[in-house]
Amino acid sequence: MVHQPNRTERYQFSVDESRNIERIIKHVIESSKPTSLASKNNIYDKTRQLLRVCHARVCPLDLATMAQADIRLVLEDLGTLRRNLNIKTAHMDYGTRLHFALNVVYRRREQAA
Repeated sequence: MVHQPNRTERYQFSVDESRNIERIIKHVIESSKPTSLASKNNIYDKTRQLLRVCHARVCPLDLATMAQADIRLVLEDLGTLRRNLNIKTAHMDYGTRLHFALNVVYRRREQAA
């Protein structure tokens, strides 16, 4: 059996994309107040994996805006990804709504005030 790299491995993240992902992760860790190094590392690993798989293989995310956004919106999108994104197959159901998706299919409609 020949191992073929998945798209996440082939996708070349730009310096800005990588920097924004790290900023998002730092923001998430600070907001969650982990009680141990193991907990902090777990949050780091899970958040990084969700963001990278979604951005590279499912739909591009507005990482720059996400890095500066209200943490509640970021956590809502991460929760949606955790529940709906299959990391191994990079499958997420059509119509799953994310605040920071750049793809219209996955973009959450703005609520009227």
